[in-house]
Amino acid sequence: MKYSIILLASAFFMVGCKSTTEEPVTDNSIDLQQEITLEEFCKTNPCRQNKHVKFNTDNGAVDQVLPLYWPAAQGNKISILSGDELFIEAEILDGERIGNFKLVPKIVNPKKTIKFSFTQMDSSVGMMLSVKNPFPFHIKYHLNMIDFSGQPHQTSSCPVRANISVSESWPHPIPELILTDMHKQEDGESMACVY
Repeated sequence: MKYSIILLASAFFMVGCKSTTEEPVTDNSIDLQQEITLEEFCKTNPCRQNKHVKFNTDNGAVDQVLPLYWPAAQGNKISILSGDELFIEAEILDGERIGNFKLVPKIVNPKKTIKFSFTQMDSSVGMMLSVKNPFPFHIKYHLNMIDFSGQPHQTSSCPVRANISVSESWPHPIPELILTDMHKQEDGESMACVY
């Protein structure tokens, strides 16, 4: 059973390497209707290389180096792998939406850099996501957990109040989170943790 989980985890990461996308990263990066392989995409876009991914499952550890993987920031989408600490610069679009995400190595623009940390909780298989909101308004987004077979599953996400951090946790291992639809939270909108 231990080896089947490790093989399943390996399959997840291989799916990531062989999958395709139809979403553009920038306005001129790829045709909306064109499917593109990871290798083709990475020829003209800054992909993650030799990314070390390590986390525990109920049946043993997953400890791999991904030679090539999709970028952490792709237009208006963010990919967060287990063990990531990301600094993402963001822009306000149309007065409400937040996007044009850009991964940066350190915080140089603190008023527009969101910090993400996705780690495994001590001596557990559970995962924790921490998000630091630099903006003077509350933000909300959608989260999808990517399972070991590469399939997305909607999960709740909590609004992040202005200029503070929030942490969310799950009692099971998660190889990857995909964050989409980040936006300003409307006045009077519920502060509940929902999709």
